[in-house]
Amino acid sequence: MKKIITALNNPELNKELEKEKNIKVMNKDIIYKEGILEILEIKKEIDLIIINYDLSGKITIEELIQKIKKINKKIEIIFILEKENPEKEKILKKYEIKNIYYNNKINIKKLIQIIQEKNKKNEKELEEEIIKLKKIIEEKNKNVTKQETETEKKCSKKIPKRKEKGKHKIERIKKSLLIEETEENPKSHLALSLIEANKREKKRILLVDLKINHEDLHIAFNKTKIYKKITNKFFLIHINKNIKLLTGLSNFLKNYDEKEIRKIIFIIEKNAKKYDKIIIEILENNFPKLNEKIIEKIEKNIFIISDNIKDLKNKKEKIEKYKKIKSTKIYLFLNKKNKIKISPELLKEIFNKKIKILRKEKQIWKLIK
Repeated sequence: MKKIITALNNPELNKELEKEKNIKVMNKDIIYKEGILEILEIKKEIDLIIINYDLSGKITIEELIQKIKKINKKIEIIFILEKENPEKEKILKKYEIKNIYYNNKINIKKLIQIIQEKNKKNEKELEEEIIKLKKIIEEKNKNVTKQETETEKKCSKKIPKRKEKGKHKIERIKKSLLIEETEENPKSHLALSLIEANKREKKRILLVDLKINHEDLHIAFNKTKIYKKITNKFFLIHINKNIKLLTGLSNFLKNYDEKEIRKIIFIIEKNAKKYDKIIIEILENNFPKLNEKIIEKIEKNIFIISDNIKDLKNKKEKIEKYKKIKSTKIYLFLNKKNKIKISPELLKEIFNKKIKILRKEKQIWKLIK
């Protein structure tokens, strides 16, 4: 699904795009250049921007393009010029802008058709990348010959297993579930859907916002004023009689060292003992050291999959890493918002047949019953 913003100072196209399938318009039509950058700072997952070259603003077109690419290099840009203008085209081509159309030669219907064609092209590229990835996995598996397997078996019989000194069993946080939000969908808030499912059961839930420096769950609960008062001594927010939100843990990170990470985990463990269920949200690639440590402590980890081949590869590497942690259960969740077209069978083949793929939020709730 193409995520689009328009900056044409003309809301007509914006409204027409909202009616289209496989297109998600992320904002109302923007009327000035700086407004594009303001939106991108909040919504970095945009795929395509349609811009009127003559859009008003204090910055130049060149500055605008440079700043957009600095925020997200992958964003595709379409420029609409009033009519053919070699000088303006020269500026755009300097920054490798290939999608240039003229207002006097194109209508809304044609522009929508162009966007839909780009959407189909991206889907085809994704399919091709998945096929390539599948072949890589198959080749990798073939390289493990029977001879190597037999050698490994012989070695394992001859050499007795020894317990490694200094290693101790990791004490896990009981009845805990970790959700890793993706960079593409940082505000999917799967945790909120699980909270909604608690209305019938009325279990005591501790919701932990561990998206360091990107905490936003308090906003969903309309607790912005309370959040502003958070200090090192105040970080537990009362949502209702059954739910509390642990947030503001960024306050404990100053030097970003192991001592501070241990302190944060200690705070979570201490508070977790008082609740029936623990739901923790982290943000992918946000604070790797802390994320790794907390994943080790959690019984069940859920990774949300996006329709992006790079994300699938990253998830595969991550899952391979965490599979080594015994008694840590890993699940994949197909986010409906992404409208992923990859079959569950292929996903199982890409990752691991033992990795359970969840398609419904109800399945997640059952994991921590």
